Amino acid sequence: MLHLRAVAAHLRRDDAAAERLVAEAISVATDPVVLASLHNDLGNMRLEAGDPAAAIAAYESSLAVHPTDVPTWANLATALRLARDPARAGEAGLRALELEPMSSLGRGALTAAVLALTADGAEARALELVRRWVRVDPDHPGARHRLAALGGLPPPDRAPDDYVETLFDATAEAFDPHLAGLGYRAPELVADRVAAVLGRPAGELDVADLGCGTGLVGALVRPWARTLSGCDLSVNMLRLAQVRGCYDVLQRAELGAFLRAEPTAYDLVVGADTLCYLGDLGPTTTAAAWSLRPGGVLVATVERLVDGVGDWRLTSSGRYAHGEEYLRSVSAVAGLGDVEVTPVHLRLEAGVPVEGLLWSARRPVTGSGPTAAGERPAQGATTARAEGRMGG
Repeated sequence: MLHLRAVAAHLRRDDAAAERLVAEAISVATDPVVLASLHNDLGNMRLEAGDPAAAIAAYESSLAVHPTDVPTWANLATALRLARDPARAGEAGLRALELEPMSSLGRGALTAAVLALTADGAEARALELVRRWVRVDPDHPGARHRLAALGGLPPPDRAPDDYVETLFDATAEAFDPHLAGLGYRAPELVADRVAAVLGRPAGELDVADLGCGTGLVGALVRPWARTLSGCDLSVNMLRLAQVRGCYDVLQRAELGAFLRAEPTAYDLVVGADTLCYLGDLGPTTTAAAWSLRPGGVLVATVERLVDGVGDWRLTSSGRYAHGEEYLRSVSAVAGLGDVEVTPVHLRLEAGVPVEGLLWSARRPVTGSGPTAAGERPAQGATTARAEGRMGG
């Protein structure tokens, strides 16, 4: 009864009453499982009230009684990270994963801790944590990709599809408000470039949105579209895009497979912060050229390789950065012209602008090139995958 009264007080946001009632329940509890649960609930209440330090104490009390409870270890990891102790948060997440191999709670806690360490500039500590993660969870694509991003493995030429799918499935519900808090500008930048290249919208174009996410770009380019098709690897993102209601077709697909499946189907292909999960953009750019009709336009953003050394680089964030001249080169190889590459700020991370490039190119109305010559683009190293359509 005390526990239920505490929950009711918490729901009406009477934190003092909720804490007092839980403390009373703890004082009379005799069952260790119940006692551990009460301490965990107290931690949750404190965390939701914005007091991670007090939440840590409650979670540690719970684990002292029930040291093998995976959700409580994950909760402790969250509280430690919010208390700005990502190193200990990583230890708690690793313990959750040791107790329950392949635990989504443990993996999520570890991912958040690694990102926090990286944002704090503690890349050596992040690398050591990920090395230990890979030893416990060797087949998880996210762990191996993070290890490569921190220099522990040779960088792959693209992020694994399973990594991207898991990442965005896990963050879908919080995606839009999170990006709003970062001053996210990529969708507006893409729409502005579409307007500059194609003029006023008349609802006459067949448009493809690569890595459409929740539909932030789709909603902005819809005025140009007769039909608007979106693709994404994340089912949770696609569900939110469907709710937004701006798409005629939504498809769960790897973007290269999506493009190769529809030769000369589109007048416009757009992608906001999608290509940053690819290093080698050659196959995808050629696939985009293949999918465009003569005169069709590609507009996308990428993160910018600020020092200009090399064509692309896997960064500690797990995303790829690209060079300006590299974008011009892959455009030329794909047979695209009218290339324009403009430095932009995409969003903020830790209060610092993320440097990007706004890239547009056009398939010539006439002329040679891989698409004009009828050459089907190669699939590259990644197995093509296109599956699952949803009506818009």
